[in-house]
Amino acid sequence: MTNKTRENLEKRVRRALFTESFFRLESATVIALTLILTAFAPQLIEFIPWWAWLLLGSAGEVALIYSSMTDPEFARQVVANLLQNEFKPERLRDKELQIQMKRALDYRSRIEQAIRAQNTSMLRDELVATASQIDEWLENIYGLAQRIDRYRREKPVFERDRQRIITRQKELEKQLKTEDDPRVRSQIEETLASLNRNLETMEKLENTIQRAELQLENTLANLATIYSQTLLVDAKDIDSGRARRLRQEITEEVHELNDVLSAMDEVYTAENAA
Repeated sequence: MTNKTRENLEKRVRRALFTESFFRLESATVIALTLILTAFAPQLIEFIPWWAWLLLGSAGEVALIYSSMTDPEFARQVVANLLQNEFKPERLRDKELQIQMKRALDYRSRIEQAIRAQNTSMLRDELVATASQIDEWLENIYGLAQRIDRYRREKPVFERDRQRIITRQKELEKQLKTEDDPRVRSQIEETLASLNRNLETMEKLENTIQRAELQLENTLANLATIYSQTLLVDAKDIDSGRARRLRQEITEEVHELNDVLSAMDEVYTAENAA
């Protein structure tokens, strides 16, 4: 995730928090009550002008919005919904991958909740930077899940092609033993070499997918660990460097996922070129 993409996501989070705070039921009730009191209360209580009711209602609305935006559980729900729209598990056809992606999104929203529950501004700032790294991590998790999902959808085709290639290899090897024409033999050998390269690419792709599946499982376990560590970090850990080590762990995870994603893209490129 680029810095610009991350900034855009953070802006959308802030905008979503404000919008949801403004349009929640409690807010609508305060606004409606304010309008009613502003319109009708001065006729019943003459010594209180209409603008006083408007001012009082506006202050109540501001207080409600502020309390909503600083409520950890409310923020967790808003961030969870936003990220669910950003990285929709439903786009993945494989049910297992959908469940894994939902787990990742849930951990991210809970980490956001833990950060907002911090009372120390310095620690909160440190953890906010950690959360932005997790967004990059989350994007890589989604990218990994998409590639695994694509392979699982196409696996029957790969298996069919593998069997076709193996069958054709046997036919050509048998023909090669009895072929006398040098030009035909040369063509058979060239075709066999091409088929072998195709099989090697398929095997490499399968191995890479297995590595990716294990990496995804490991990443989810590490994300759960990061969540636990976020809950345990306190103000004194800033001086000890624990919060920064937490960020370093996430950076290493992001790099590992990037390596797997690059390897998968490389194999897919080779497969398409074959």
